[in-house]
Amino acid sequence: GAVGSTTLLVSLFTGLLIGMGSGVNVAVARGLGMGDKQRVEKTVHTSFVLCAAFGVVLCLICVLLARPMLALLHTKDELMDGAVLYLKIYALSMPAMAVYNCGNGILSATGDTKRPLVYLFIAGVLNVVLNLFFVIRCHMAAEGVAIASAIAQWVSAILIVIHLLRRQDACRLDMRKLRLHPMAAKRVLMIGIPSGLQNAIFAVANLFVQAG
Repeated sequence: GAVGSTTLLVSLFTGLLIGMGSGVNVAVARGLGMGDKQRVEKTVHTSFVLCAAFGVVLCLICVLLARPMLALLHTKDELMDGAVLYLKIYALSMPAMAVYNCGNGILSATGDTKRPLVYLFIAGVLNVVLNLFFVIRCHMAAEGVAIASAIAQWVSAILIVIHLLRRQDACRLDMRKLRLHPMAAKRVLMIGIPSGLQNAIFAVANLFVQAG
């Protein structure tokens, strides 16, 4: 019940992060289509900074405002403490989710949709196993489910970052080149923000339904 009470909020923020990944995908694909290596490199590194920062902001929003947001949704008193704890712990995975979606956007732009799926599959299996371990073996409740989800998200993010660091093309990630390039950021945000809002709009509508 506590976990279910947070579902719509999680869907809302997840939709925003997926939208940012779509912006990255389009911006990188355009650069690759133009054959402009420098443009692709700037887009990759700008996207990584943007998405990571966006994930951190959403994480802080959830950690600091978990209880007020759940109160606005009229979460039942007996579920409130568990829901707040779950949302705060789950929020720690949002920077990882943002990084994964960024990497997914980059790889999909190159035509590689299989690798992100494999990483997500690994994280999904790990999530199930850790859920069973924390809840059944460790006798944890909502916090156990949240910890399992957070660990799985970070694993998927780490796997995709390791791959990007090892690439030898224009999509290679170099930590020394991480910076915001204004034009590249504009290209990503012009697609990412509308796409994120589009993904989140049904979650927003359902928030009113749940509150009612």
